[in-house]
Formats: sequence, structure tokens, C-alpha cells
Amino acid sequence: MSRIRFTILAAGLALASLTLAQSQPKRTLKPDDYKQWESLVAPQISNDGHWLSYQIALVDGDGRLVIRNSDNPDRADVPNAAAAQFSDDSKWIGYTIAPPKAVSDRLRDEKKPIENRFGLRSLASGKETVYDGIQAWRFLKGSKTLLLNRYRGAGKQDGGADMVAVDLQTGQTLTIGNVIGEVPNEKGDLVAMAIVSDSGQKGVQILDTSNDSLKTIQWGKEDPSDLSWAAKSDVLGFLVGKPDEKKLGDSELIALVSDIRKPQPTIKLFDPSKHPNFPKLDRVSELGGLSLNDDGSALAFGISEWKDKKKPDPKPQDTPHVEVWNTKDVHEVPQQEVTAPRDRIKTILTVWHPATDTYHTITDGKDQGAMLLYGFDNAVLIDPDPYENPVTNGIHYNDIYIVNTETGLRTKVLDHTQWIPSPSRKGKYLAFYQGKNWWLYDVANDKKTNLTGSIKTHFDDIDDDHTIQEKPAAGTVTWLANDHGVILEDKYDCYLVRMGVDSITPLTNGHKDHIVFRFTDPAHAEDGPSIQSPFFFTSHDEDTKASGIYKCDSTGKGKMLVLDNMSFAALTKSKDVDRMIFTMGSFVKSPDLYLTNLEFTAIKPESKTNPQQDNFLWGHTELIKYKSRWGKDLQGCLIYPADYVKGRSYPMVTYIYEKLSDSLNSYMLPIDWSPYDPQVLSQNGYFVLMPDITYKPRNPGLSAVDCLEPAVDAVLAKHVGVDSAKVGLMGHSWGAYQTAFVTTVSKVFAVGVAGAPLTELTSMYNSFYWNAGITDQEIFESSQGRMEVPFWEDPKVYFDNSPVWQSAKRSAPILITFGDHDGAVDWHQGQYLFNTLRRMGKNAVMLVYAGENHGLAIRANQIDYAHRVRHFLDVYLKGAKPEPWVSSGLPLLQQQDSP
Repeated sequence: MSRIRFTILAAGLALASLTLAQSQPKRTLKPDDYKQWESLVAPQISNDGHWLSYQIALVDGDGRLVIRNSDNPDRADVPNAAAAQFSDDSKWIGYTIAPPKAVSDRLRDEKKPIENRFGLRSLASGKETVYDGIQAWRFLKGSKTLLLNRYRGAGKQDGGADMVAVDLQTGQTLTIGNVIGEVPNEKGDLVAMAIVSDSGQKGVQILDTSNDSLKTIQWGKEDPSDLSWAAKSDVLGFLVGKPDEKKLGDSELIALVSDIRKPQPTIKLFDPSKHPNFPKLDRVSELGGLSLNDDGSALAFGISEWKDKKKPDPKPQDTPHVEVWNTKDVHEVPQQEVTAPRDRIKTILTVWHPATDTYHTITDGKDQGAMLLYGFDNAVLIDPDPYENPVTNGIHYNDIYIVNTETGLRTKVLDHTQWIPSPSRKGKYLAFYQGKNWWLYDVANDKKTNLTGSIKTHFDDIDDDHTIQEKPAAGTVTWLANDHGVILEDKYDCYLVRMGVDSITPLTNGHKDHIVFRFTDPAHAEDGPSIQSPFFFTSHDEDTKASGIYKCDSTGKGKMLVLDNMSFAALTKSKDVDRMIFTMGSFVKSPDLYLTNLEFTAIKPESKTNPQQDNFLWGHTELIKYKSRWGKDLQGCLIYPADYVKGRSYPMVTYIYEKLSDSLNSYMLPIDWSPYDPQVLSQNGYFVLMPDITYKPRNPGLSAVDCLEPAVDAVLAKHVGVDSAKVGLMGHSWGAYQTAFVTTVSKVFAVGVAGAPLTELTSMYNSFYWNAGITDQEIFESSQGRMEVPFWEDPKVYFDNSPVWQSAKRSAPILITFGDHDGAVDWHQGQYLFNTLRRMGKNAVMLVYAGENHGLAIRANQIDYAHRVRHFLDVYLKGAKPEPWVSSGLPLLQQQDSP
């Protein structure tokens, strides 16, 4: 499809002086220049559509919040402000103000508390009021009241803090002390608060913001917690806990409060001791939380075993510290260690119906999960128990039930399914994916209907090349408000299914032109998109990488509003008027914020980020097309050097993971501490190729070779100046594995940079992914590894695709990097390859960062690694003089003693 362009209205923005930019010769960026680069984040539009806000974050430095009127020049820039929110009447904006970065760093070094401030600005007058020492805040619905939560006083380690209620009409404030938690009702005029007094008395009070009156609901020595309102009724629930010195956690009662606006509210209690069937050794647990349905007629909470406190060991030195691992463990002990904090607070989901004073448990406290449907009349139970097995290839199955919360009756909906169903907004239906189709389950009638069986298209992801028998769905589902319908997605298009109508309506037609449409809701409606409102879709042209926005109605009548070589994001509609905002940018154009109508016929820029870019040289991108050696059509993003001059020769770095060609129209910031930053490489005189890689079963390394060599050949065939003898390859994690393998067996690449690579597949298969605690066996057989079978069933493919076992073929130097606490790729993988190459007399350097995980987190280490990567590439691709750590190595004492 041809591009659909649009006219951008003049906006009177302050732009960089073109005269100045033209009078000075442009140059490439230097590291000190990177710091000033900006990102526009968190754009918002007020409900009336007249005000916008967005944050400008710097690569290195203090950012700012921009607040501007979309109809006139009124604008405010607030340094270090973030988390902005407009009041729902569009009269106010609030934001958190952090200390400057230098101050925060100093306080952190001095181990002193870092406290934020809060800013409140009148949009009409521009007057700003700043409150010191505010850790949290919120506008109440109706925009009459603002709540501020102060920090606890100096030296106060626990207990409550001051809550300040600000009357936005008069400016008067009411301070209530010792508040440990508060929650407003849906209307926004009542605030329930849990209070702990300095004398130790505790309770629940309700503030009526219309007259600043307080009403005490409960007061005494018991601990109140988990305050929760019914969404559409003034019904309040909370837990009341009584401690037991011998037990872990409190014994909880549930209080349900109604008639709150009357002089004497009605309180109904759920007391476990009054229910003879309540398990004697269990308790209502504060760890399970508390939630109410919309009218307060049902409450959900958690039950757990009431455990005795563990007695201190009088002689800890005599206690053995051992873990017992057994092959019959359903979950590996390392996984149990990761999940232990969550497992310790796991509760059994329970629903109480106060009218009948009956309750039923939904889960059993094991590995089951559940989703309460609207109204809490039913719940979806997700039960993996029948399929729990220590012998697993990583594909996990569940049985799905509907549980009636009033009777406890379970009705099986699905068995042995990989996919979790999607409940409708009102809980009447479930949409589920099965057998390459989308199905509908009618909860009330226990009926299943195939929604997509009559459509000749693929709702399964035919491009998914993981070694699993059942491919996942190509897209997601979106339920409309009031269960009026559901939007389904195949590879390219979207379809509307109306409930009660035996037909399906195509909403888009992307298959013909290879345009991928995906539904987006710019209104972000709480109850879901309305079938009466226009539908909006993002669009992405697979052939050209152009992107855009498409609009249609529920009959499928629509049009492409824009399609261009840009990236579009953050599409958001104002609540009260037909105005929208979005961001737009490309590799050469810094993303900016724009205001438009629903037809995209009046687009106006509302920001100008990175105007300084006009003073520097900047590269551009080109789409490269090629085929894998088995004939798969693939693409790559080629980034030109910032100082590109036709006829000159340049080195090229190929940066890989899996599919990266969609980066073609992405703006890339120059970041000094980012080791693989394409913009930095472009500024340093490199071509950068970011290609797509796809895989054949059981051959991830060899597949990468059969994709990457043709990708480089396609670039060289364009004769744009890439020196074929100066092509490097780099990647991290999975990209590092491919880098280590490809630079071993291929002669195309002169150097490799591999951050945390897999190097010996058999040992890696038998390792743990420590960050999650699972074995890498699962990842190898059914996830990213694509090995399909364990090594003993096909040892040759593990041998053929292991960099270590192919090391005799290596001629290219390689830089290997690991953190010695890597929880994703065991850092012994680096040792295996390094020691093999060392024994063979090959050229390799390994960097080991103490205490670091899979990605470097300490800024000093990030900077060090990034600089070393660039130097290593410069040595082998540009002929730079190698530093000693590259040419000969550095003795450990010299490393330790150097500043």
C-alpha cells in the first residue's frame, strides 16, 4: 500500500536556529554530547482536551515536566517533576517533584532519606503550590478534594503518618494524623482510613470530604487492614486482626459496613469461629487481601494455614544447613527458592456471600490460579495439578473450570490446554484459543461455539518457529463494554464477533498488502471499548516497515488515517471532546507529541525534542531484503554511518538477537554506557546491520549462519561502501550465543563481541536459569533454544551447534563478557569457551564483572564495558592501536592496583 501522508499545522514552537546550524560545519557526536539527548515520555491530555503534559527525560541529567495549553502559548516547565495527573474537571494538574540527581546521589551516599515534594498547579491561573515531604497523592473523583500523604516523622520507624485533605475550591486543608492507609469511595466524597494512634489504639474512620466530618467505624486494640469499597455502592469492607504471640499473623475477622451515610452504620462480621465448617487450623489471612463486588453483596478474601511461630534455635552452629533435591520434586528446589516468598503468602481464594452468610473456597492453596468474574457469582479456576510432573519439556497444561461461588459447584470447561481463557467484561463469556481457532464459552448455558472455524485464515501464529506442537494464537482478544462483542486477531487482520449474532465482521483488510492491524483503545475506557464508538488500530506494513493508524466502525467501514515511514505510539483520546494525542518519530526524526482530531485532518505539533540534532551529522536507515539458505524471506535494518560519504569504505557491525528489522523507523538515543548502542556505533563511523534470524528445528546456531551470511551478502551487493573484510558481529545472551557460534564457523565476520553467551549446549541444557529457578532443559526443548529433544536423543545436533565443540574452526578474535552472578546463563559457559580457546592458542579476551547478573547494573561497570566493546571493535575493524588488555593482557595485581 502506498504511503498516506498528512499535513502538519504550524505551531509556533521554539525551534533551533537553522541559520546557526547552517553556518557551522556539522560533526559527529562525542560522548559529552550524548548527555543532552532527550526522550519524551508519559504524554497525557486533559479530559477537556485543552491541556497536555509530558516528561522530558535526559540521557544523563535532570529531566523536566512540560505542561502546555493546546490552544494558546501558555506553557510551564517544571524541573525534576514526574507522575503528572490532570484532575477530572481539567482545572488542575498535580505532579511529584524529586530532588535534583546530584542531591539524591549525595543523600544516598550519606544514607539519608530522600523525600519528594508535590506540586499543584491551577491550569487557569498558572499558580503553583508546592508541598514539602509528600510521598503519595491523589485527586479524588469529582475534583473537589486532593489527598496528600506525608512521610513519617523523623525517627519514626513504623505506624502512620499525616494525611492532608485539600479542598481544591477553597484551598483549606485538613490534617489527620497516624494514617496507615486510606481508600476513597467511587464517588470521591468519602475516604476510609486505617488509623494507629501513638497510644496504641487502632481503628477505622471515615472522612466525609463534603463537610470535613469524621465517623468512627471501629476502634480498639485490633489491627485494621485491607480497606476496600464496593465500586458502585457505599459499602466498605476491611479486616480486623487480633494477634497471637504463638502464631504467625493475626486472626482476622471481616467487617462489612453498609448504611455508612446514616448516623449508625450497619456492620456485619465474618467470624471464622462462628462457622463450624471453617478449617480449625486455618485463618482468614491479611496476605490474601480483600475485595468487594460492585454492590458489596460478595467479598473475596484469602485463607491460609495458621502456623506456629518458629522457636529460635538455641545452638544454630549444631544445625545442618542442607537442601534435599529429589528427582520426584515437581518443582526444582532452585525454583522453589525463587518462589518461596510468594509461596509463603499464598492463600486459598474464598468468596463470602453476606446475605446468606455462606462461603466457598475457589482454589486449594496449591498451584491453582483463579480469576473472579464480574459480580463474583462465578470464578475461573486454572488447575495445573493433573499435569504436574517433574519430567517436563517446558510445555505446561491446565484444566479450566467455572466455579459457582454460591454453591461451590465446579463445571469443567477445558482440559489439557496450554492457553488461559479471556473472560468478558461482565463475566458472561470466556473466549479461548484451541485447535487453531477462537471459541466462545457461554457461562450461563455451559455452551461452546467455534467463532472462527468458518473463516479461511490463520488464527495460529504460523511464523512461530519454536519447537512446540501447538503454535500460539497469532493475536489477542479484546472484549467490548457490556459484553457486546469481542475483537479477534489473525496474522494481519481484526474481526468483530457480536454476542448473539451468528456471523463475524472483518474490520480490516491487511492480508492483501501484508499490513498487520492491531486494535488499540485510545479512550482507555474503564469498562472497555464501546461498540458505538469508532475503533482504532495500529498498522504495520511488513514489506516496507511503514506504520500508521486505521479507523473504522463496527460494520467494518473505515479508512487508513495515516501510513508513513514513521513510528506511532501513545495514541490517547481526551474523555470529553474529540481530540487525541500521539507521538511520531523515525530514525532521523526525534519523536514528538502531536494533537489531532479523530480524522487526523488537523494535526499540530506540541513538542520539539532534540533540536540540537540539527547541528550534528546523523545517519539514516535502509531496509535490506534477503532469503535464508532454505528460502525464507527475511529483512534487515541497515543503519548508515553518521559521517557517510558515498565512495568511502566503512566497517560494519552486525547486531543480532532474533528479529530486529522492525527497528528501521525507531529513534535511537546515543547512550555512552550502552555497549551495543547502534546510534553510538553510527556516530563512530560504522554501518550497523540489524537483521532478522529465523530457525529450523534442532539447529539454532547453523540456522543463524544460514540467515546472517546471506544478510551480509545482501548488504555487500548494494555496494554502499561496506568493507567486506571489516564486518563484526555482536549480541547479548541469545544474540551472544549466535555470535559465539557464527564467528566460530563463518569466515564472513572478522571479530565477535558476545555478552553472556551459551557456549556448550549439553552442559547448558543441564544448567539452571537461576533467576527463575527453572532448568534450562525447558528453554532448550520448547522455548528459545529450539532444540526440540534432550541431548541424549540427538547428541549430534548439540555437538554441531555448540561453539565450544566447533572451536578448532575459529579464526576471528572474540570478546566474551559475564557477570559472575549471572542468573540466566551460567557464567561457567564463558569459562568453557575461554579455556578452550586459550588451550588452542586462539585470540580471546574475557571480562568478568564481580557481583553482576545477566545484564550489568552498576553504572561504572556499564561504562567500562561499553568503552571496552567499542575499543575491541575499533582494534579489529578500524586498525586502532590495541590497549594492553587487548594485546597482551594485564596481570591481576596491576588490575587491582590501577586507579
